[in-house]
Amino acid sequence: MNTVQRRNKITEILEEEPIAISGSQLASMLGVSRQVIVQDIAVLRAAGVDIIATPQGYMLNRLEKGGFRKTIVSKHEKEHIRDELITIVDEGGTVIDVIVEHSIYGQICGNIMVSSRRDVDDFIDKICKEDVKPLCDLTGGIHLHTIECKNEEVMARIEEKLFQKGYLIR
Repeated sequence: MNTVQRRNKITEILEEEPIAISGSQLASMLGVSRQVIVQDIAVLRAAGVDIIATPQGYMLNRLEKGGFRKTIVSKHEKEHIRDELITIVDEGGTVIDVIVEHSIYGQICGNIMVSSRRDVDDFIDKICKEDVKPLCDLTGGIHLHTIECKNEEVMARIEEKLFQKGYLIR
């Protein structure tokens, strides 16, 4: 398989896979190193394929048919990250990303892609295991989340729950 065929195969795999797939998994499937996959992903992105990297791996950035997407403003301490994310997924939302405004770099965006309690727990475990500071630490707790859900009614429920808990800034 040559480079072009491999990149086409990566795109095909990502189109068929509804969940993120790790670079190591792609490398194993295609018989190349993980570094080759990282390079292929970069070239595919430059060519316009909308691939996002999440803590779980790579996936295509796609809004579910008939879905609804909105960005909210939130503020809380890092101790409340899990509760905030659980609140969103329990009400039927998927947290796509977290965005903070940095005084030097402008917007910094990190893909999260959590849609279940298990996803949230895996994400929190990774933060703890890697001993990294969450992006909201850079901004005194203020951050944005892009949330995807079934419709506006579900989004309204999510926002109301977050507001009741003191996380949502309106």
